[in-house]
Amino acid sequence: MSGMREGAVRIAPRRYRRRRPSWQVPVAIAVAVIVVLLLVFGIVKMFSGSSEPEASLASPTPLPCATVMVSPAQSLPAPERVRVNVFNGTLTPGLAGTTAQVLRARGFVIREVGNAPGKRQVAPVAEILYGPKGKASAQLLEFYFPGAVMIPDGRSKRVVDVVLGAQFKVVLDDATVAATKASPTPSSSGSGCPTASPAASVSQP
Repeated sequence: MSGMREGAVRIAPRRYRRRRPSWQVPVAIAVAVIVVLLLVFGIVKMFSGSSEPEASLASPTPLPCATVMVSPAQSLPAPERVRVNVFNGTLTPGLAGTTAQVLRARGFVIREVGNAPGKRQVAPVAEILYGPKGKASAQLLEFYFPGAVMIPDGRSKRVVDVVLGAQFKVVLDDATVAATKASPTPSSSGSGCPTASPAASVSQP
């Protein structure tokens, strides 16, 4: 055994894999979450952004309200263009006939004269009944019967009914009516103004 030489046995060193630092995994997860959130925010912003202009157009700033002085005579018809039915709503006989004669002398076109339908009694100065086409005619007649009650109805014709009441005394004269119609009154115009009834602009104070 002495002649045999022991060979040197070399043991190769073990190779160890490098271990990644422990902080890299949480950082990678955080970056991925941020990227996903940014993508979601961009998509939501893209779809919601289109509704903003519509919202701004839905509530435009109203134009200012301007007040000018106008005369009722500028928009009312002449008596010759007004057709009137005169009815007596009182117990005074012949009241409708005499009032119709006065209105005819003032230029109005008289159609029917008689007692109120159903012989009903009217308490105020008069009732002025009119349809959409006779609105301006009724507003003119209101100047001749101060204190009359304006009653719009659904009639399709232009003719206006004047039903005389218990408080009626006399038809106002032309000179007084002309002076009242020519007197300018304030009128508001512009989209920023509150809406008002057109009949109120020519009503007697």
